[in-house]
Amino acid sequence: MSLLFLLESYPERGGKPRRIELLEFPAVVGRLPGCAVVLNSSQASRKHAQFEQHGDDIVLLDLGSTNGTFVNRERIQHPTLIQNGDVLHFASQEFLALTAEEAEEDFGSQTMVGDTTLPNHFPTQIREFTEMLQAGLVCGFQQVIIRTTGETYGHELLGRGTHPAIGSSPYEMFQLAQALDLEIELSELLRQKGFAEAEAAGASTPLFFNSHPKECQQPERLLREMERLRKLHPTLDLIFEVHETAVTDLTLMAEMKSALSAMNIRLAYDDFGSGQARLLELAEVPPDILKFDISLVAGLTSADSPKYQLLNSLNTMVKQMGIQTLAEGVETEDVATLCKEIGVDLLQGFHFGRPEPITH
Repeated sequence: MSLLFLLESYPERGGKPRRIELLEFPAVVGRLPGCAVVLNSSQASRKHAQFEQHGDDIVLLDLGSTNGTFVNRERIQHPTLIQNGDVLHFASQEFLALTAEEAEEDFGSQTMVGDTTLPNHFPTQIREFTEMLQAGLVCGFQQVIIRTTGETYGHELLGRGTHPAIGSSPYEMFQLAQALDLEIELSELLRQKGFAEAEAAGASTPLFFNSHPKECQQPERLLREMERLRKLHPTLDLIFEVHETAVTDLTLMAEMKSALSAMNIRLAYDDFGSGQARLLELAEVPPDILKFDISLVAGLTSADSPKYQLLNSLNTMVKQMGIQTLAEGVETEDVATLCKEIGVDLLQGFHFGRPEPITH
């Protein structure tokens, strides 16, 4: 068994990422040139720490260093078992421990860190996140979408984590995924679970589902996944949401819309108004539904307010193009009333219901 470490020097010093493979034990870590892992830091001791192999296990010992040895940001006082994905600090230098067989498969493109005090570029939950992906430890959530007449129109599919050691919120999960370059894999898993649970629950109304912006950078993979899921769930009424930042390539969007239409999946542009206006995309590749971003909706106060006038003008223009409109982030009855006056077709927000599990 061997360990593989990833380390990066400060970019401004011209440092290149380097990998250090440990094949012989004991292996000393320190400032001395003869160490198996040489630390380029004045905060490190000459002989700072040592790796030992005990059967199939690798153990790390601190050698009485001045500034400490840390495993997952906890200073160690006794021999400590090292496992794949552990984050190690020797004084202020940070390393990621990987078994050699895992390194190329899971972290081959991973870049590393410099040396500030206990840097935190490597997440400490790599093992748990990998378990979550492999075991599918997520569940589907949904938020209701209503017509302005008050009836339920459909739901937006969302997701939450169920791994006991990782936060359940999508934000926390995608923070970990971003650190490991696994955003697409997480997005696919959430979508798979959401579709399966929605079908099991007998969903018959339209279901909006999301994509991560990175997925539109790999459209062939995205569409293959859509085809696979559509074959698994042919009866679901699906609406694919494209994030505002992804709607920039007109040719790509036209191809995606055509491919989705062939699968009987409608297209929605999400977060309209949060960044670029995308008026050209609306004209050239019109979606079936346009979702106005919460920044345009929240805080509507009266028919005389500039935000009301802007939303009213945009809604009129979009509906004249034959596109349904949806207002996100409706949190009060007053805002709901103003959106209805403007003529928005669909409403979504905490005023009508918070996200809840698909299966109760």
